[in-house]
Amino acid sequence: MKRWIIGGVVVVVLVAGVVALTWTRRAPAQTAPTPAPKTVAVVKTDLSDVREFKATLGFGASQEVTGRRPGTLTWLPAPGRSVDRGAALYKVDNRPVWLFFGETPLWRKLDKAGLKGPDVKIVKDNLGALGYRLGGAPDELTQATVDAVKRWQKAEKAEESGVLDPGDVVVLPGKVRVEAVTAKLSASGEGPLMSVTATGKAVDASIDARQASVFTKGLKVTVVLPNGTETTGTVRSVSTEAKSEKNGNGEDVPVIAVDVGLDTEAGEFDSGPVRLRLTSTARKGVLTVPVTALLALREGGYAVQTAQGLVAVKTGLFAGGLVEISGGGVSEGMQVVTTS
Repeated sequence: MKRWIIGGVVVVVLVAGVVALTWTRRAPAQTAPTPAPKTVAVVKTDLSDVREFKATLGFGASQEVTGRRPGTLTWLPAPGRSVDRGAALYKVDNRPVWLFFGETPLWRKLDKAGLKGPDVKIVKDNLGALGYRLGGAPDELTQATVDAVKRWQKAEKAEESGVLDPGDVVVLPGKVRVEAVTAKLSASGEGPLMSVTATGKAVDASIDARQASVFTKGLKVTVVLPNGTETTGTVRSVSTEAKSEKNGNGEDVPVIAVDVGLDTEAGEFDSGPVRLRLTSTARKGVLTVPVTALLALREGGYAVQTAQGLVAVKTGLFAGGLVEISGGGVSEGMQVVTTS
């Protein structure tokens, strides 16, 4: 009797185990609930397209000086020297060749009253700036002008001829700094002599031609110096000639030269790598969402996902991970789905 009871208990236990096993196998698997999509609100704000470009601090683009006076070079300036209006830039046969400011070089001998032209105006403008009185029209060589030339030559301890030959002066846009001297003493006074730059520190940049349109003459930019401090600069020139340079990937890309003058001092730095920062586009009070909220439509264009469905939008400025959007179904505060 006892054996039967024990056997029955064993049977019950085994049957219970089989039932439990059967239930475990047949029970449906538990699945994690699908997380709710992340949403953000459409925000009205100001957007600015801020760009940075690599550049180099120095003294700007250099210009070659070519001598035109026959004779022997007897004095040349040292690199780094500054030369102002009316000062000697170099000497040939111990006679100074002076620096005049302007855009038009002398191309003929100015030796008699009555001559007219832009070269005469250059001479009169410079002598006037040096304190000499002149008469007649701005571009006319008068007897008073010839007399002023003689007085100036006397002051410079030169022959008082009242005559100026094309090789007697070098005409450059302004005060210059001698960057490098290529000629040697005792060589000919005719031919390439030196390269000069402006005296103020400046920034040169080679800008990818596809982005160069943001630079225009007179544009204000921020210059980030080698130590991280910032100063301001003004674009002085933008080249119209594209040249080929290799980018960081070794690919040839067309670049445009941009020259930027500093509005303030660059501190102790004469040269070194800098960055140009500028705001090329600004939008005030526009509706924005993160770029990750945009959905590309198969038929073209973009949309955003809302609780009510897709809303087609028109995109504007992209900046700082945000994008300007507009459209009939878009409003400030509206919740849209984003991927991050």
